Amino acid sequence: MKKHDPRFFKLFYLMAMAGSLLFMASCKQPTKFAQVKYTAAQVNHWLDTSKTDNFIFQFYTPDVGDAKHPYQLVSYVIDTAGSYLNALHPDTLAIAKDTLVNLTGPAVLGNTYLTKKAIIAIISTDAGKKRDYDYLVFTPKILASNQHVVYAIGLVKNGLYINYGDSDSASNIDSNPSPPAKLP
Repeated sequence: MKKHDPRFFKLFYLMAMAGSLLFMASCKQPTKFAQVKYTAAQVNHWLDTSKTDNFIFQFYTPDVGDAKHPYQLVSYVIDTAGSYLNALHPDTLAIAKDTLVNLTGPAVLGNTYLTKKAIIAIISTDAGKKRDYDYLVFTPKILASNQHVVYAIGLVKNGLYINYGDSDSASNIDSNPSPPAKLP
């Protein structure tokens, strides 16, 4: 009977282990979220409606079966009486410049919201004048305190971020998770 070279078995074993590790690592994919934009036309339309009170954002994907499609957002607008103004046709927030954010680790996916007052604080100067902007940009992040996915809100004009942090307003506004947060 012919003896097998122990180096062959050692090499085979190491290759099998490396292949298994690469396979397992490749199966653990981060969840893709799009950085999305809410256009000035869409936002201003709702802000010009005196009934508007809050904006509720819900996760959306055009094809849940295709991992290439990242999570986006749709926006529902709630009036002062608690009714939806666009229940049948929520605003779909478009992907901003094909920017993807890969989030890993524990994450709670749920609705988030912004009040009308928070949006007005972002798009207005201290003097109350409306800023000239193209869109609000929503960048996903995970809150360290409770692992909820929320969105940092930015303001963009001509592809450049506008600093909306005036002296009397917060310099960084994020959407709020709901639950556990309650609408004001």
